[in-house]
Amino acid sequence: MAMRSDSREEDEMTEDSRFVELRKSICNGDWNALKQFFVFDKHPLDTIILSGVDYTALYFAILVGKYKIAEDLIKMMSETDLEKRTASSSGGHTALTLVAYTGRTHVARCIVQKNSKLLTMENVQGDIPVTSACSVGHKEMTQYLYSVTPPDVLLSQHGNHGIDLMIVCMCNKILDICLDLIQRDPKLTAATGKEEGVFSTIFIMSRQPNAFLSGCKLRFWQIWIYRWLKVKLPTASSSEVRIHVTTETSKKRTSKYKRFTLGVFDRLLKLSLMLQNFSGIKQIYDLKLTHLYTHEILRCMCEHLSTLKVEALFNCGVVEAMFEATKQGMVEFVVELLKVIQPLIVPDNERRHVFTIAIQYRQENIFNLLYGINEEWRARFLNRTDRKENNMLHVAGEIAPPSELARISGAALQMQRELQWFKEVERIIPEWCKEYKNGNGKTPYEVFSNSHEKLVKEGEEWMRGTANSFIIVGILIVTIMFAVAFTLPGGNAQDGFPNFLQKKSFMIFIISDAISFFTASTSVLMFLGILTSRFAQEDFLESLPRKLIIGLSTLFISIAAMMVSFSAALLIMLQDRWWAIIPIITMASIPVTIFVWLQFPLLVEIITSTYFTGRLFKRNMKPWL
Repeated sequence: MAMRSDSREEDEMTEDSRFVELRKSICNGDWNALKQFFVFDKHPLDTIILSGVDYTALYFAILVGKYKIAEDLIKMMSETDLEKRTASSSGGHTALTLVAYTGRTHVARCIVQKNSKLLTMENVQGDIPVTSACSVGHKEMTQYLYSVTPPDVLLSQHGNHGIDLMIVCMCNKILDICLDLIQRDPKLTAATGKEEGVFSTIFIMSRQPNAFLSGCKLRFWQIWIYRWLKVKLPTASSSEVRIHVTTETSKKRTSKYKRFTLGVFDRLLKLSLMLQNFSGIKQIYDLKLTHLYTHEILRCMCEHLSTLKVEALFNCGVVEAMFEATKQGMVEFVVELLKVIQPLIVPDNERRHVFTIAIQYRQENIFNLLYGINEEWRARFLNRTDRKENNMLHVAGEIAPPSELARISGAALQMQRELQWFKEVERIIPEWCKEYKNGNGKTPYEVFSNSHEKLVKEGEEWMRGTANSFIIVGILIVTIMFAVAFTLPGGNAQDGFPNFLQKKSFMIFIISDAISFFTASTSVLMFLGILTSRFAQEDFLESLPRKLIIGLSTLFISIAAMMVSFSAALLIMLQDRWWAIIPIITMASIPVTIFVWLQFPLLVEIITSTYFTGRLFKRNMKPWL
C-alpha cells in the first residue's frame, strides 16, 4: 500500500511539473510545446493547468496576454471545450468573458465564430460578456459584442442584462449603445439594476452634468467652436443596430486603400488630425456629439415617462432624478422633464421645490427658469415655505455649499456673489416674506447675517491682504516716478531748460512719467481706502469691489506708463542704437508683463462680477412652460 501511495504522489508531482513547464511555454510563446502536449500526447484541450482557479491553457494564455496562442487553441477546441468556466472563486468566467475584459476584439471574434452561445452565458456576478467589456471601458469590444448579442436577451422582460448594460454604458459614455437600447426597449428608462441600491437609468443620467452643455465649463473660444461645429447623429431604421463596428474586412480594405493612396495625401491627413487635436477641435466635436446623444436619449426617456401614471413616476425615482439634476445645474435635463411631466413640480422630503433647491445650491441656470413661467405658477413657488418654515429668501440667506463657493476666487468675491443672490431673490418675493420668521424665529436677514459671519471675516482678510500687496507696488512706482521727474536724461542747459526739450521722445518721456506718477498715487489712495473701510456685509456688494477695481486699473495704467517712460529714456540716451535699445526694453518688459499677466485676470473677474450680473440672472427669459 505504501508503494502504491508513493507512486501516486510521484505521478502527481510529475503531472504538476508538466503543467509548470506548460505554463512557462505559454508565457514564452512556445506553440510547439503546446502542440506536443495536446496533439501528440493527446491531452484534452480543456485540461486544467492551474488548479485553484480552474484555468485551462486557453484561459492562461489570455491571462498572460499571449493572444496568438489563444487564437490557435480556439481553432482546435470544440464548442463544449469553450463553455468550460473558471472556478467560482475566480468569477466563473467563460473564455469570452475573459477576453471581453482584455479588449482584444479579434480574439473575441474567433470565439464567437466557434460558439455564439457564450454571448449569453453569465459569470458568477450575473454579467454577460458585453456587460463585462463595458464595465472596464473597452468601447470597441463593447460595440462588437453588442452587435452580435441576441437583442431579445437585453429586453427588460427577459431579465436585468439590458438595464445593467444601459447603466454601465451611460457611466462609461458609450452612448450609441445607450440610444439603441432605449429605442428598442423604452421600459429601460424606469428599470433598475440587479444589485441593491442601483438606481434607474434616468437617475444615473441626472448625476452626469458633463453629459450636457450646461454642466461643462467652456471658455469663450471653446463655446464659439462648439456652436460652429456641425454634428449629426447617425440615422438608421428601427430594426438596425445603430452603432459602427469595424470589421476585419473593412480593416483589410482600409489598409489596401492606403497602399494606393498618395503619400502626400496621407501626410496632409495626419497633419489635419494633429492640428485638430492640438487646437482642441476634436475634443469639442466629441463633446458636442456626446451632448447630442444624451439629449436624444433623454428625449426618448421622456416620451416613455409621459405615458406612465403619477404613482409609477414616483416609484421609478424620476422625482429624485429631477432634484439631483437641479443640484448639478443640468438645465436641459430639468426643462425636458418638466415640459413632459408637469406633475413632477413637487417638493422633496424637506418640502423644497425645484427653484428653492436651485437657490440652495446656487444654480443660476435653473433659477432663471423661474422667469420663464407664467405669473400663476411663479406665485405658487414664491409663496411656499419648507418643513422648517423657511421661504425662498431664508434659503438664499443660507451660505452656499463649499463646492459652489470654490468656483469663485477670493473670499471677498464669494461674499459679493452671496449678496447678489440674496438681493435677486429679495427683489422677486412677496413683501410678507421679507420679514417672515421661520421655525427658529429668525427673519431672512438674520439668517443671512448669522450664516455669513465667517465669510465676512475671511473676505476682510482677503481684501486687506490684496490691498497691502498692491499698495507696496504702488508706493514703489510713486517713489521712482517722482525721482525720475527731477533726474532728466541729458541734464539741463545753462538756462535751466532740459537739453532734449525739443525732442519728441523727451515729451513722451515726461508725459508718461507724469501719467505713471498720478495713476500710481490714485492707486495707493484707493488701496488705503480699502484698508480703512468698515468691512460691513453690504460693503462687499459694490463699495469694496469698486475701490479694488479703481486701484487695480490705475495701477496697471501706471505700470504701462512707467514702461513707456523707461523706453523713451533709452531712446534719448542711446539715440539710434537700436541693437542695444530693443534687447534692453524687451528684458525690462518681462517682469512687468508677468505681473500684469498674473493679476489682470483678477481685475477682469472683479469687473465682470460687479457690473455684469445680467450674465448671472436672466430676467428676460422666454416662456418655456
